[in-house]
Amino acid sequence: MKPDNRTLYLVRHAKALKGGPGISDIDRPLHDAGILEAYDIAAQMRDKLEFPQLIISSTATRAISTALIFQRVLNLSPEKVIVTDNLYEIDINDLYEFTADLDDRNHSVMLVGHNPSFSLFSTKMDPALTHMPTGSVVRFDFEVEKWKHTSYINAEKKLFIFPVK
Repeated sequence: MKPDNRTLYLVRHAKALKGGPGISDIDRPLHDAGILEAYDIAAQMRDKLEFPQLIISSTATRAISTALIFQRVLNLSPEKVIVTDNLYEIDINDLYEFTADLDDRNHSVMLVGHNPSFSLFSTKMDPALTHMPTGSVVRFDFEVEKWKHTSYINAEKKLFIFPVK
């Protein structure tokens, strides 16, 4: 990656338990299969030498758990994980704005969040990518110096890893 490029990793949280009485959507934890899924996908990224500078996660328990698994497997320091309410139930337009507002000191950022926004956003970037299953990661590269110059037009998909069911 050239130093003036930007790399965006979108990670849909791994498989979570179904909600039930007394458990709000934001508090749903990862399913045991989801934990294994996250470790496997993160290890595949590590093996491909894919290391974001920063991980930003939704506040949902399942997203935070997924982000922390990636952080550990990719051997990133805990300070490189940020949790924000902004990614929980974000719509596609706000996700685009969130990306445009990323700190330019970070050339490579991983966002951990949810559908439908992550799949819709990915499809805008690459129409061939119509769905992000749970636990999947997609990498888009942009030949721009600032995040605010990223767009659907200049995105180039470089990687798509998803769990094998």
